[in-house]
Amino acid sequence: MDPDREDWGSALDEVQALERLHAAALEQFDQAMLLLIQRTPKKLETLLPHAMKFATDMARPLLEKIDTVHYTQQSRLLKVAWDYAVRLLQPKYPAERAEGIASRLVNNYPEHGFVIDRDEAASFLDVEEADPSVQSAIDEIEEFLTSNKLNAIGRVVERDANDS
Repeated sequence: MDPDREDWGSALDEVQALERLHAAALEQFDQAMLLLIQRTPKKLETLLPHAMKFATDMARPLLEKIDTVHYTQQSRLLKVAWDYAVRLLQPKYPAERAEGIASRLVNNYPEHGFVIDRDEAASFLDVEEADPSVQSAIDEIEEFLTSNKLNAIGRVVERDANDS
């Protein structure tokens, strides 16, 4: 929970923001160099410091606003998620593939609420067909949840008839 926004946030918000700032600074540098090369007869060694200063001056105000301790905490959260994913995947997948899948799950989806449907999951996971009895149970649960307009979060457990 992000208390400032009063909403759920993702560690990716900050980590990817810094990655975007980095990419934008490199793009600014490239554009400045191209412009200077095209418009002046000066040597690269002479132009390089000017392009670097331009890119630095553009990025500095944004980078100075980053709370490095908080950024490190968010990066650590993503690393923990990645480590757990690798550990859960390794019994079924070789280490390198488990790491690739973990990276995709941790870095390519913006938040926990992002739905990964069966077709997308099958593009990077070995998705098996459900046993017919299991599929039937899944279909019944889906029918119940969708026809009753319920939101379900958590684990479904069987109750005794005596429980109220």
